[in-house]
This record gives sequence, C-alpha cells and structure tokens, in this order.
Amino acid sequence: TEPRSPSFQSPHLQALRKEKSRNAARSRRGKENFEFYELAKMLPLPGAITSQLDKASIVRLTISYLKMRDFTSHGDPPWTLRAEGPSPGAPGRRSVRLLLTELFEQHLGGHILQSLDGFVFALNQEGKFLYISETVSIYLGLSQVELTGSSVFDYIHPGDHPEVAEQLGLKAPSDAIGSPLRSQKSSSSSSSLTESSDSHPAECLAMERSFFIRMKSTLTKRGLHVKTSGYKVIHVTGRLRPRLPSFSHAHSVLGRVLGLVALAHTLPPSTLSEVRIECQMFVFRVNMDLQIVYCESR
Repeated sequence: TEPRSPSFQSPHLQALRKEKSRNAARSRRGKENFEFYELAKMLPLPGAITSQLDKASIVRLTISYLKMRDFTSHGDPPWTLRAEGPSPGAPGRRSVRLLLTELFEQHLGGHILQSLDGFVFALNQEGKFLYISETVSIYLGLSQVELTGSSVFDYIHPGDHPEVAEQLGLKAPSDAIGSPLRSQKSSSSSSSLTESSDSHPAECLAMERSFFIRMKSTLTKRGLHVKTSGYKVIHVTGRLRPRLPSFSHAHSVLGRVLGLVALAHTLPPSTLSEVRIECQMFVFRVNMDLQIVYCESR
C-alpha cells in the first residue's frame, strides 16, 4: 500500500506533534529566561532591582557594564584597584591600604555621593551613559537603570545637542578658536578639543570641561517655564578621560579620548524674575538697610 500523504495523517498524530513543538518552545524559553536571570544577578545592582528587569534592560546594562570596565582599566590613569598582600580568603594579615579601600567602598562611597549636591556620570565618546549615580533621581527624578546605557542626547534639550557633541569631540567647535569674544561668551571655550598644543600642561587644560545644558526632569512643574518646561539647567564640570598610550596608536592625548567623567549640579529656577505682575501689584527695591531705593509710580 502507498504511504498516506501528510494531509491524511490522523488528527491524533498532528496533536502530538503540536504538543511536542510547544513543549520544546517552552523549554527553550525556560532555558533562555534562566540564562537572563543568571546574567542579571552578575550586574552590580541590588537584587531587588535586577529581579524586575526585562530582557532588553538586562542586555543594555550588561553591555554598559562591560564598556565601563574597559573605560576604567584602559583609561589614563587606570582605576583598577591593585590588592596588596594575600587574597581575602587566604590566611595572613592584609595590608592597611587594602582594609581602608574596603572600608571606603562599603561605607564612604555612598556618603560622598549624597554630599555632592549633584550626581556623577561617565559618558563614552558616542555620548552613552556608562555610569550615572543613583542620586540623579533626587535632582531630576530619573532612574539610574533607565539612564545607564542610553544616549545623553535623548535626555537633553535639542538646542543643547551641538554643545554636548562639541564637548565630547564629536564635532568641530563652531567659533574661531582662541577668539577673545568666544572666551568671554562661553565658559567652556578654553576646553575645546582643537586648542591643544605640544606641551603637556596645555593638553591637560584642554581636557577640562565646564558647560551648561538643559536635561529632562520629572520634578519640574509643567507650565512654570514656557520655554523650558520639563527641563532643568545643569552645570556640568568634568574632564575627558584618555585611553592609555599602550592601548592606542594616537600620539596626542586628545586623539585617544575614551569619554567624559563629570559632576552635574542643578541650578535653581529663576522663579522670582518671572512672577506675573497683576494690576493691583507694584515693584519696589530696597538696599541692605531696607531703605527704598526704587518704587514704581503706580
């Protein structure tokens, strides 16, 4: 007898194959979820946070963490800690330096971040957050997990994109370098990438950064400022981090920049200068002795 065609196979056999396919897919998803769960546990974040992450966030944070390791170990100077003495599990007495380092990491690091009156962040040369301190939630209302691995250009005012690109060296300065007018108009003009010279002090000076940008904030009141609603003015001060000469073929320090390490301070809103004056109100000024020096005629 001739074999039956697939269309004439028994419904029972087709149901078994479908069930087998579903079980295989369920098994693959289970193994995949387990691997993502194990990967999330390796991230330097509290378990309460990693247990709530989706797969896309786990991948994004993992890539950022790996890039941050390269940023710390291959940058100049390297930030990798060199332990002295025996390992923690080995018998023997550990050095004072190692004990102080452990104490700093366990207790003082968080206190320093809380006392900075701002937040710390590190950007790579493409403008992505490799790290941002959790204190950003205090000043901008944004999440550390949300920002890490994301582009800084997604969180700053579109009008400030050229400024940030220039500070990271993604574009050439817009004005003439060395112009007295430019040095007076911009606080960051002296830190332009093209202002470097052959001398080491000049290159170090060119690595410094200081500029103002507007960043998104969930803490601002909608409608308070028509032009900057949903944004806060941030003063960014920091320094470009170069790659170690042994890991780069560029001769100039500025030619081997890995990214930016900076401290951000939020500026208070200028609410007093934008108070709406009603018809029954008037303005007057007083000096330090509370003597009226000016009063509107109305």
